[in-house]
Amino acid sequence: MFWGGYFYLMRHALSVVLSYFGIPAPWGLQFNDISVPPILNNMKIYAIVIVVNTAIFIGWAVYNKAMFGSRNRRRNPAPVTPAEVANFFSLDTGTVDTCRAARRMVMVHDGNGKLIQCDTE
Repeated sequence: MFWGGYFYLMRHALSVVLSYFGIPAPWGLQFNDISVPPILNNMKIYAIVIVVNTAIFIGWAVYNKAMFGSRNRRRNPAPVTPAEVANFFSLDTGTVDTCRAARRMVMVHDGNGKLIQCDTE
């Protein structure tokens, strides 16, 4: 959508360039018809587009700063330790280490999501 708007705004410049090389353009200005008012009108439209884009980018930056805080918001989280995994699944750390070393593991949960069996192969 924005590319279409950009090409619409640039239609006069494209038609002038094409007519300079002898290719008639059915839209916009021709090379010998260039006058000040249409070009000034285009410059006003370009200025409005630049102001709107600037407002969008500044608003986006302010939103990101308010929503996510510091500049390091996209860093990786701290790794989960085996003790935290053992605490979450109500296992001992030895079982967690065995499960991490296994190539294949089957975990069986009850209806509430509590781990009831952990088999490694």
